Amino acid sequence: MPSTNTVPPTARLGRWIGALPDALTAGFFALVWIAPQLPGAGAIRTGMLMMMVEFVLLHASAMIGSIALNAASSRRKKLAAVGGFAAMYLLFIAAWTWQFRAWWPLLAFGWLVLGKAWLAFQPLPPEQRRQQMHSEWAVGVMAYLAGAFATVFLPIPRLGMTPSIVAEAALPGGGLWVSKPQTVIAFGVFYFGVLAVTKARGTRLRHAGSASPDQDRAR
Repeated sequence: MPSTNTVPPTARLGRWIGALPDALTAGFFALVWIAPQLPGAGAIRTGMLMMMVEFVLLHASAMIGSIALNAASSRRKKLAAVGGFAAMYLLFIAAWTWQFRAWWPLLAFGWLVLGKAWLAFQPLPPEQRRQQMHSEWAVGVMAYLAGAFATVFLPIPRLGMTPSIVAEAALPGGGLWVSKPQTVIAFGVFYFGVLAVTKARGTRLRHAGSASPDQDRAR
């Protein structure tokens, strides 16, 4: 069950600012879905890549975040571990950069990282920061899985994504996202919309990141 707490205006403003990157990203996907001729056919490729990158970041945020918030590790060990995982994940981005024959996948990666970095600037105690991180990761995983299944099994209208502009996008590879790219664009609207709303509301899953009974007794 999610829970929200009453917060002062400054904290509420911080939540809205933190939700802004995801809200803008959801708006970008909505624009591509409704009127792709405005940002151009290449925006369809960008949207597809962003959802691929987001899948990697969901895994990365769980691993790197846990390391960064581990109070038992020294700063040197944290930096070494985070750097190692970051290099590994960048290999995936580099492969997509080669596949798309463009440098902008790195830009998409940086933008999506920005959307997840807001928690580092929140004035929260370490325990609350850890719980919030786990909650946001859990919300992201649930939203990603729900969006993926929904866009596979539900009929998704093309809206402004006509066959001609999809052909102009020249999407690489194959599969549902290539044959029916409106599915991945609708997926982006849903996924980033959920992230923006939950961050703006300060939604925290009640049991996310909570300590186990054994940990509680050890404290």
